[in-house]
Amino acid sequence: MVEPQQKRVKLPPSGDDGGGQLLPRPDLEIIHAQLIRKCLCSLQLPDILHTLAVCNDCFSSHPVAHMLRLRDETLLYISMLTLFFEVSLRQQSRGVLCSRISEVVAAGADNEGAVLDILFGFMASEDKYISYSASRALSSLLLMLRGRASELVLEKLVENLADSTNLIEVGHSIEVVRRVIEWKDLDEHPLEGTEAESGQPPDCSKITLTPADTQGVNEVKYVATKKLDRKWFLLVARLTELVNEFTVEREHVIVSFLTLWESLISVKANLSVTDTKEFYSGLERLMTPLTRHTHTIVWRKVLDLYNEVLCYGSTLALQDVLAEEPCNLAHLLIRAVKDRRFLECVPCGGSAGNRSQPSQSSSMDIGAGPSSGTVNGMDQGDRTILHKVVLVVLKAIAVTVKETRCDSSSENSSRSGGSGSEDVDMAIIERSLREVVRKVDHFVKSKLPYHPEAPMAEWMVRLFADQDDWLVESMVCGLDIFTGLGIRIRQQPELHACVNPHTTFLVFLETIYLEHDVLLDLLVSNETSFLLYLLRYLKFIRRSWQEFASHCGHRLEEVMTVLIRLRFAIDRLVSKNLFPYNISPVLKLLQKCEELYEVGNH
Repeated sequence: MVEPQQKRVKLPPSGDDGGGQLLPRPDLEIIHAQLIRKCLCSLQLPDILHTLAVCNDCFSSHPVAHMLRLRDETLLYISMLTLFFEVSLRQQSRGVLCSRISEVVAAGADNEGAVLDILFGFMASEDKYISYSASRALSSLLLMLRGRASELVLEKLVENLADSTNLIEVGHSIEVVRRVIEWKDLDEHPLEGTEAESGQPPDCSKITLTPADTQGVNEVKYVATKKLDRKWFLLVARLTELVNEFTVEREHVIVSFLTLWESLISVKANLSVTDTKEFYSGLERLMTPLTRHTHTIVWRKVLDLYNEVLCYGSTLALQDVLAEEPCNLAHLLIRAVKDRRFLECVPCGGSAGNRSQPSQSSSMDIGAGPSSGTVNGMDQGDRTILHKVVLVVLKAIAVTVKETRCDSSSENSSRSGGSGSEDVDMAIIERSLREVVRKVDHFVKSKLPYHPEAPMAEWMVRLFADQDDWLVESMVCGLDIFTGLGIRIRQQPELHACVNPHTTFLVFLETIYLEHDVLLDLLVSNETSFLLYLLRYLKFIRRSWQEFASHCGHRLEEVMTVLIRLRFAIDRLVSKNLFPYNISPVLKLLQKCEELYEVGNH
């Protein structure tokens, strides 16, 4: 005999209008404490549902302003909801869910609408703690929703972005969408460690989910991109208006929107190229507001966005054919530097007009050179902007060169000099880039105390020496610019010296005090594109050994000692199966360079 299917427990209806009820703070604290343990099995389901029903009735029956009298209880309720959603979401992604949490999720499905209305109301609150907490809870709940429910929430969020006059609501709506875009299934809290089953206590009654039950978050991310896509033109127009009429009150909205834009384009968001293509439109509209009177925070965020679009070391440098969008941005930047005095407007070193007060930056933002205080009127925030603008211009140059001649044709052209229309194109590009490089060189030396005769290939390393990822990416750019221009660059002694990759490598070795262990650490780390750089540079050495040996001069022995020691260190790790990936191409190139050195052909 088949047992009748058990009915799902529902949240109990309200017995009155809730007007005189106080929020059940002790019960909320108990639920909150148990959620910290990631398990609700010690609590009875009816008690949990009754507490939630009382809270929902109370908040639904009174305007947000009225509930500010119960501010602490309100924050506790929102915090409990956030923790409940996040614990549930994390356990679902791991496929092992507390049975009591599962029951509460099922029972609460009938009241999703009420909870969403409450959170949207709180998100528009003038109390910054309540509005922020509500946005965190809403983003976690949104990641759990599926189907039409998630579409409706995302539609309302995007409508807020486009039409709401409440800047607090607009800013937090952007943050909710951004958290959805950036969410990763494998994201792990540092306090969780590697405990099995998400750290649930031993006495927790668990249920194992099927693979189908653990999917769905990517669907929400996909829906979010589609909702933004449909109103992207209007959203960019509103952002541009906010930037042009900048006020302190609008700052958080501008920063949030530019951060969202960066996340939509970032490869780290795990979005497909098709899903993100629309978000490359409108980038050129941000160039016009960048003047000497533009607020520093706007400069920094726009440069962050442009640097993400021109993500050279980990993306564009690996592609044989570049997409149209990053190439268009690269052309725009080069024209701005060459013809529109773009660098003169950059707010660093006292060169800008209406700048913000000196900001506190982390050590990760501080470039090479003086480590504290101010130099030439530059504080830490100034140097950060200087680094970002130099890096984005370097990447724009590298992208433009690569667009015209991919790496494979560059190797042939470096011997034959190219032919036909390609050679004509490279001649035009070379003249433009020579002027851009000259202006960047003058710009940096007017801000920092580098020697007037120091080429860009040298000061580039010193400028980015405190930021590994920026340093390596700039070195990749310099190498690709040099090899991409082929034999033509050898006909221009000034440009040849300015971007000579041998100079860059020698200064880089000086910066790391000839320590091969630093090279090994960079190779093992996945935080930079050093593997790409070393692989390409060793190939370049092999092709132009005489030039390399001549450039090193009396330092050739110490340089080769570093490379030979690096090969020994890699060999030791490979012999013990400790290297994290196949490093054999680098090993072979190191061995080839060592052979050329031992032959004495220098």
